Amino acid sequence: MGRGFELLELVGRSRNGLKGREIAGMLEIPVSTAFRQLKFLTDHGYLRSSNGVYTLGSALIRLGNEAMRQNPLSRLAHGVLSELAEATSETVHLAELRGDRVVYVDKVEGSRPVRMGSMIGNTSPLHCTGVGKAILAFLPERERRELIEKIELTRFTERTITDRADFTAELDRIRARGYAVDDCEHEPGVFCVAAPVFDSSGAVLGAVSVSGSELYLRGAQEFLKERVRTAAAAISAELR
Repeated sequence: MGRGFELLELVGRSRNGLKGREIAGMLEIPVSTAFRQLKFLTDHGYLRSSNGVYTLGSALIRLGNEAMRQNPLSRLAHGVLSELAEATSETVHLAELRGDRVVYVDKVEGSRPVRMGSMIGNTSPLHCTGVGKAILAFLPERERRELIEKIELTRFTERTITDRADFTAELDRIRARGYAVDDCEHEPGVFCVAAPVFDSSGAVLGAVSVSGSELYLRGAQEFLKERVRTAAAAISAELR
């Protein structure tokens, strides 16, 4: 069962899916074992296969939608997220901290023809995503410092911050201004503005973001930061 979850996570993190032998090699398991797991997950709709390439299946979309409906933060926030997506025409995400990564608990697509490849339930790194940095910046100092030391500052693009001192300084700036920016740090060409969501005690609970093409968003950063911060504040108010 554990291998099945690892396999799903692996396929979910791939951009265009993976072949069975690639999966076996990455998980360091026999090819026969990998294909048994793949067959089981495909038969039950958790994966789909096309020309030998495995991608996530419709059963996970169904579970993601159920998880969204059952998540109290998502239930409270979804209306605000929809309004934000309509106001900006861009894709809006809601994310929570899960260990040393962020998990997307809700998503509303924008009206532009460009679509984000993220899915509810997917996880992403903390150090190079808007939601990740927004959450990390507002954690208690000790927890923030421990996570900074723990996470691997993997380079995804030429803009990814990989130096711990530079990253700590970036978090200080985010904390001072109240919002985070992902300037094509996780995916080339994808720009994001994010702001933290707080619970009734004032502790950071998650983050909301607007994401889209850098062609549209970089020049609109001032407009977006106000919209995102207002949306995050409205969600926080619902939690009080």
